[in-house]
Amino acid sequence: MAPFISSRGTRLQNILLGVLWAACYVLALGYHVLLWTTHEPASITVAGVYHAIVLLGSLALWAVLSRLLERRRVAPGRILWTTLLLGFLYLGTAYLATLIPPIGQTGYHQENGVPLAWAAVMKVSILALLKAAFVFILLLRLKDLVLVKRTRGSQRNWYLMLGFMVLAALSGFLKTPQDELSLAHGIAIVPAVVFMVVNSFRLSWIVSLSFKEKMASSGLAFLLLILLLGLSGLDGSVEGFELVPGEIQALLQYSYPLAIFTGLGILFGVLYCTTAFLSLLFHLPTTSDFQRKAGEMATMHSLTHLVGQVFDSEKLFTTIAAAPIEASSARASWLALPDVSRGDLRPMVVATNGIDLEQLEAKVDTGALFDEIQLIREPLLLQQALADHRIDAKSGEGFGSLLVTPLVARDTVLGALFATKEVAHGFEPDDVEAISVFAAQAALALDNARLFEEQLEKERLTRELTIAREVQQRLLPQRLPVLPGITLAASSVSALEVGGDYYDFVRLDDDHLAIIVGDVSGKGTSAAFYMAEMQGIFQAVSRLAPSPNDFLTHANAALSDSLERNVFISVIYGVLDLRSEEIVLARAGHCPAACISLDGTARYLRTRGLGLGLDRSDLFGKTLVEERVALRPGDVFVLYTDGVVESRSEAGEEYGYDRLLHGLAVNRHEDAGDLHSALIDDLKLFMGDKEYDDDMTLVVLKWHGIDIGKVNTVSDSAWETKNTEPASVDGLISKPIPSERKLSN
Repeated sequence: MAPFISSRGTRLQNILLGVLWAACYVLALGYHVLLWTTHEPASITVAGVYHAIVLLGSLALWAVLSRLLERRRVAPGRILWTTLLLGFLYLGTAYLATLIPPIGQTGYHQENGVPLAWAAVMKVSILALLKAAFVFILLLRLKDLVLVKRTRGSQRNWYLMLGFMVLAALSGFLKTPQDELSLAHGIAIVPAVVFMVVNSFRLSWIVSLSFKEKMASSGLAFLLLILLLGLSGLDGSVEGFELVPGEIQALLQYSYPLAIFTGLGILFGVLYCTTAFLSLLFHLPTTSDFQRKAGEMATMHSLTHLVGQVFDSEKLFTTIAAAPIEASSARASWLALPDVSRGDLRPMVVATNGIDLEQLEAKVDTGALFDEIQLIREPLLLQQALADHRIDAKSGEGFGSLLVTPLVARDTVLGALFATKEVAHGFEPDDVEAISVFAAQAALALDNARLFEEQLEKERLTRELTIAREVQQRLLPQRLPVLPGITLAASSVSALEVGGDYYDFVRLDDDHLAIIVGDVSGKGTSAAFYMAEMQGIFQAVSRLAPSPNDFLTHANAALSDSLERNVFISVIYGVLDLRSEEIVLARAGHCPAACISLDGTARYLRTRGLGLGLDRSDLFGKTLVEERVALRPGDVFVLYTDGVVESRSEAGEEYGYDRLLHGLAVNRHEDAGDLHSALIDDLKLFMGDKEYDDDMTLVVLKWHGIDIGKVNTVSDSAWETKNTEPASVDGLISKPIPSERKLSN
């Protein structure tokens, strides 16, 4: 909104200035018409008012042209050829104006300056307007060349030259073409000419030109020089040298001060074009070597510093911030980066050069400028920074112009490099280009530094996750129980480094074995933490409340306060009774247990029950249902998590419950270890080269039958006789102690 208001205000000012100039021009025209109608010269008072009006109109015309041309800053070569083109256009138009009768004369009385005809009034007014407009444009265009790489001194010299030119012009106030130049007039011209010579040697724009550009510019400067020499007309003192007949005399009739000013303007144009032409010729032989060496030195310097400091953030930031100063492209500079570590996208100034951080924060709204840079992703150039609402500084505080360059890498704005100069319009196109090239290198270095830090962080997390995986594997049984009449096999594989699947066994007493398989919703570290909590609850609560209903009810109550609202744990829990030869199972939202007898009768035990943590009231206990199954030799029970049945093939097909039951039926004659291996092999064959999408746990229990009298003869040492590797996809296997009961076929 602010830029729109500013643009509308500028347009309104231009319109008002244009109206002022038009009004003054019409009044001046009316003055000459008055002289024509009265046929008498005007009084001193009227003449004074007229010259004041001409002066005011000239100032308004200068202001309008200055505003229009200031918004159209162009390359030096284009300045020269457009000015040359305007010169020829002026020459042709002015020549046509001289054809207004009387041809070759102004049509004014030689002694009293009264116009002799209406056509003479129009002729003089048109010629004066054309000459003034061309000279004003000439000076404004040359100003852009003089103030390339401007400093306070060069800016001061330019405005002193203009000031002395105006003073010299005012020395001719109220003079007529018939008056001779006075000594005071000549003295006033001298300092103006001195500063013309000084400004004629402001040729910094030549250095950065290529060979072709210098050749073209030298030709244009020479042609413009010839044109200006012709337009100077040698004041018409030499016959045949006045390109526009009667032009000088017409301008003197219109306004003596304006004639002096335009004459001095043409003189400065001649001096500047002469020095520019000679300087361009002298610089031609060294152009290619200079540009090559400068480019190589700048590139090597930047790359050497940046690449060598990727691993030291502080030095890297300092080098980036100092670059515009070292390249003499700015007075002060600073680097701003978003503070990602705090989750804040607002920029933070991480390094400054040539300016104090407190002063910077007080004078410049870095955040607002950074926001605009993120949107446009291009350099933002404020040639008149003090006029911008985001700059709260005064003239002389070092913020005349400001350049903000984004640091973009892999389509991401990593930060912004700010550079400032004391004077307005201080940054030239080559400054912007040089800083932009360096910003691109800086962005690459910052991106490499960020990737390096991310790699270190990734390696650290990998090490920590590896330790967590080892710790979690230790929470799973390292040895499976060895009991009379049964064999066990189990395995658990995490989809990520750690997971939320869990299985375990607890010997409640000589006759009872508690078995649990659980699955925490989700994957990764959070699921692993809840899995560890579940392990502690199982080891402690199962001995106090061994029955499935009691255990799951207590476990749900224990977990209710610690589980997040969107997290639950599905569990299947069973107690194996060796003496009564039966198993009691209950499910808390878990996958149904698969069971099959020796004769091939297979089914799923689908008892009701809510997952742990889904309900904090007594509804949980009311929904639990236990199922008691009498054991016969050859019976097999498979407890698993959904990672088994929901595993998918490369074609996207699920493994499913039917395939699991089929695999169980085909391999039911094997003991627990071989049956477990067969199921895992079938699952791998089904998945092909795919990795597990979810944590996977598989526990196989096979009942072989025992002599009841032998149950209590099993010592506690048998519980730990099987020493195996930690749980893995190969699983843990326990073998039965031989019994006196023979298995039936």
